[in-house]
Amino acid sequence: MNRDSGKLTPPRLRAILVDDEPPARTHLAIRLKAHPEIEIVNEAHDVPSALALVESERPDVIFLDIQMPRMNGFALLPKLEPLDPQPAVVFVTAFDEYAIKAFEANALDYLTKPVSPERLAKTISRLIKRDRSTLPSSGKIKCLGMEDLVLLRSGAFSMMVKIQKIAAIESQGDYTKILLADEEGKERRVLMKQTLSSWESQMPEELFFKVSRSLLVNTKAVSGLVKRNLTTWELRFEGLKPPILLSNLESKRLRKVL
Repeated sequence: MNRDSGKLTPPRLRAILVDDEPPARTHLAIRLKAHPEIEIVNEAHDVPSALALVESERPDVIFLDIQMPRMNGFALLPKLEPLDPQPAVVFVTAFDEYAIKAFEANALDYLTKPVSPERLAKTISRLIKRDRSTLPSSGKIKCLGMEDLVLLRSGAFSMMVKIQKIAAIESQGDYTKILLADEEGKERRVLMKQTLSSWESQMPEELFFKVSRSLLVNTKAVSGLVKRNLTTWELRFEGLKPPILLSNLESKRLRKVL
């Protein structure tokens, strides 16, 4: 408790550093000293020792090197699956070509060596947002921002995407179907065991609109709304086929906010 303000001091995020090179761990530790929100609880030099620390320390975040002897950093991720809650993972590596794979492998963020203070500050900000979003605040779930990353997982498949890259979310009972389209026009449809109401409570209101009980739409991702016949409209997104079919009432609601 902070006696001066009478407010609770937010808990520090407990971190472990994983890198086979001691100088690299030292460099990152020095950079992290500028961020009192982070507490380094231990360090590891490879995946097996990192796993042992994860099990004993239960860190909130792992700063993880990718290229290490015998096993690279990606090998640690499947071993984190049984944990609840799972620690956030921030990859730290000298090789830019790993960036896309890092995000597809469920990394919260990606840093290149040598780590710059400015880039690290952005990562810490993202970590704090993630941590706060898991805490209750007046009974409400903290809303995500357009630039925030969210984990999409279906079976063995997982990836991290920015909120603004989600075109629409459709209810499928206790599941939801997430519709995505990338810059190359390649579409993905990810089925997740999460209700539509859960998504609605987290999504930024300035971006997502609830068209019906079963559909959330990213209004910035809509490329067209075309009347098919007297009772049906086609909701179209760039790079996504086929279109989503809407009733006259649903299309009227959506047209008011487009």
